[in-house]
Amino acid sequence: MKDTRLLKALLFMTMITMNIEMKSQDNLILIRERLHAIPEYSHKEEKTAEAVLEYLSKTDPDRLFKNVGGYGIIAEYKGNHPGPSKMFRCELDAIKTESGFKHLCGHDGHMAIILGLAQRLRENRDFAGTIYLLFQPAEEVGEGAALMIKDMKGMNLKFDYVFALHNNPNYELNKVIIHRGTYAAASVGMELRFAGEASHAAYPEQAHSPTDAIFSVISELKRLNNSTGIFDGFVLSTVVNVEIGEANYGVTPGDGVLRLTLRGFKDAGLEKLCSTVEGLATGFAKRDKLNLCVSYHDRFPATVNTDVANSMVVKAAESTGHEIIYTDEPGRGSDDFCHFTTGAQASYFDIGNGKEAPDIHKPDYRFSDEILSPSLDILDYLVFRM
Repeated sequence: MKDTRLLKALLFMTMITMNIEMKSQDNLILIRERLHAIPEYSHKEEKTAEAVLEYLSKTDPDRLFKNVGGYGIIAEYKGNHPGPSKMFRCELDAIKTESGFKHLCGHDGHMAIILGLAQRLRENRDFAGTIYLLFQPAEEVGEGAALMIKDMKGMNLKFDYVFALHNNPNYELNKVIIHRGTYAAASVGMELRFAGEASHAAYPEQAHSPTDAIFSVISELKRLNNSTGIFDGFVLSTVVNVEIGEANYGVTPGDGVLRLTLRGFKDAGLEKLCSTVEGLATGFAKRDKLNLCVSYHDRFPATVNTDVANSMVVKAAESTGHEIIYTDEPGRGSDDFCHFTTGAQASYFDIGNGKEAPDIHKPDYRFSDEILSPSLDILDYLVFRM
C-alpha cells in the first residue's frame, strides 16, 4: 500500500513538473510569435523595444535602461549574494527583404529566450552577483553594439562575463556548438580611390587611367588569398565593388574606385593584410602616375571567446542534457558582439536549429521553437548554478 501511495505521489509530482514546463514553453512561443509579428529594421526597432519593455517591466528589474545606442535596452537584476556581473545579449532587429522586413535570422527567438530568463529572475534572486539582460539594436548592420558602448560609458556598467547565443541551422536540434578562441572573423571594408587623367577614347595612351592598377590589385588579391605562411592565421580578400570612369564611349577614364572586404580570424592577420594591400595599391598607383586615397569602413575586431567562459557554457550545457560539438574553425562572418568582450570573459555559442531548417536570411527560414526552453535552461544554469 505504501509503495502504491509513493508511486502515485511521484506520478503526481511528475505531472505537475511536466505541466509547468509545458506552460513555460508555451509562454516562450507566445512571446516569440508576438515579436515575430512586428519585425523592424535596424535603428527602427521602436515597436519591438516597446514590447520588450512591457515584458521586462513586469519582472521587477533593479534598474531598467532604455534608448541605449538607439532603441537598445539593458535590464539589471541584483542577486542576494555577492559575485561577478554577467551579461546576456540578444538582438532587436529583423532583416530587410524584397517583400518588407522579416525575422529571418531568429532574433525573435533569441529575445524570447532572454525574456524567459527575465521571468525566472523575477521569481528567484538566489544567485550571486548582478545579471544584465541586453537587447541590442542594429545588429544586422553591425552598428548597434558600438553605439550602445558609447552610451554606456556614463552609466557605470561593468560586465565580468558576457554571453550570447545564436541558432544554427547547420546542426541537429539542440546540439551546443562551441568555438575555441575566435567565434567570428575580424573584418574591414577598404576603399582604394585612384585619380589620374582622362583622355579621348581614340588616344588612350594620353591618359593616366586607373584600369590597369585596379586589375593589377585584383590579380594580386587572388595570389594573397592562396598564400600560406605569410599571415597570422586565415585571411581573405573579397572584391565587392569596382567603378572605372563612366558610361561614355568617347572617354578613356581617369578615375576609378576599388572596394574590398578584408577579413581574418585574428586581428593581427587582418592588420597585416591591410598593410600589404595598401602597399600593393601604392606601388601600382605610382607605376601608372595616379594619386591614391585609401579609406576604411565598417571595421570589426575578431569576436574571441575565452576558455573560462567557454568552460562555463560547456558545464551548463552538459548539466542540462546537451551534447557539445567543438567547431573546426571560426565563422568567416563578423559580429559586433566583439565590442562587448573587451576586458570580459566571453562566450558566444550556437545551438542547433535542426538541419531540416533552411539557412538564416533565406525566405523559407524557420526558427525552431523546440530550442526555446533548452536554451533558457542553459542560461538559467549560468545564472543560478555558477
